[in-house]
Amino acid sequence: MSVPSGINSSMKRRGSMFDASLARLNPVGSSLCTFQEDPTSELFLMKKFSVRYQNTYKVDPDKKFEPGKVQAILEQVLMDKLEDVEYNSVISRELSKQISDKILKILKTLGYNRHKLVVLVNIGQLKDQGTRVSSRCLMDTKRDSWAGALYEGKTLWATATVYGIYYE
Repeated sequence: MSVPSGINSSMKRRGSMFDASLARLNPVGSSLCTFQEDPTSELFLMKKFSVRYQNTYKVDPDKKFEPGKVQAILEQVLMDKLEDVEYNSVISRELSKQISDKILKILKTLGYNRHKLVVLVNIGQLKDQGTRVSSRCLMDTKRDSWAGALYEGKTLWATATVYGIYYE
């Protein structure tokens, strides 16, 4: 490819996110061009060796979601992480992520293999204001459940909510 006059040779076009050597042209008249995955990429190797399971067609979970046990875990984690923490809006964002990750890690050890676990953590500054945290979702009351906990310190408040949604 020749560079037009007046353009520095160091300003040549760089490659795109696709490797053109992996391109495969579709039949004549088609406006599509298909790219194959790079066989050396980590994602390609993960897909290749991932285990695929057959459907079990189970209607009920092996182990039911236990809101009482989960609520005790939520209260304990909130107490451990926030006991001596002063409110800071910048730190609270990262702290809520750390708390939700820790809660999820603990809950995965309880054996809720057939449940999708959703963890929400909210942290706010404690002043003379009213705050209401609410959520709505469509649940199967027979198989799905949720648990929540509230922590109130000297300068902050926090809520943690976990939804255990059964999936087949």
